[in-house]
Amino acid sequence: MQNKIIGICQNLEEKENVRILFAVENGSRAWRMASSDSDYDVRFVFARPIEDYIKSNMLDEVINVSFDCGGKPCCPKGAFIDVSGFDVFKYARLLYFSNPTAIEWITTDIVYYGAQNEVFRKFALKNFNKISLYNHYKSLCRNNYMKYIKTGSDVTYKRYLYASRGLFNARFVALRKTVPPIIFTDALNDISVLMPDAILKKIYEIIKIKSQGKEKDKIKNIAELDEYIEDFLDESFEEQSPGFTPPDELDAELRRIVLSKF
Repeated sequence: MQNKIIGICQNLEEKENVRILFAVENGSRAWRMASSDSDYDVRFVFARPIEDYIKSNMLDEVINVSFDCGGKPCCPKGAFIDVSGFDVFKYARLLYFSNPTAIEWITTDIVYYGAQNEVFRKFALKNFNKISLYNHYKSLCRNNYMKYIKTGSDVTYKRYLYASRGLFNARFVALRKTVPPIIFTDALNDISVLMPDAILKKIYEIIKIKSQGKEKDKIKNIAELDEYIEDFLDESFEEQSPGFTPPDELDAELRRIVLSKF
């Protein structure tokens, strides 16, 4: 699959006349929560030739394409390889405002093509907004729990696992004051001392079930997890708002990237 994704990136570079800086995995595979039939969520950052940025009719900042398991283009719904990329200017803006998705792209350890930018990585890890990151992960927990689990509309192991990832990543941010590890079990193990043994055991059971491809099976509500999640959703996180960080480092790196030979 690595070779197929490399080929996709190379074809995109030629077709779109862009330079892909890096392409990474940012889905269940990156979190080490994939099942046998999990798709690939490929995310990339690209730069255009300098002349494409100096024109009245600006080109798209986002590129989306989808492929089947054989690497052939297909419609997005049900695609096996979902590919989405941001222009480097858009990506840098997202990173500057501590967008959690942008941070995950620069910290994931599965890199399919190119190399993650170290200036971007250091900036993200040093200057991220703890409140924004905490609220993002808490909202992931809340959305999966309130919309699907509590209502009973889609009670599955997958929903519980995604709600749990949001919960424990948010708690990791509150406790460690840093970006959570991309591998979910690393974050889980780091703060396991704060968790009831029964909850920790249940989460690991669900991870194992998901790896077996049973994550979408309809199940009954898991009472102890429901209670644990609802208690978390009632919690608050107090943190001093970060001061203004000049974007000088990002701006300098953007200039270097765009002005370098295409």
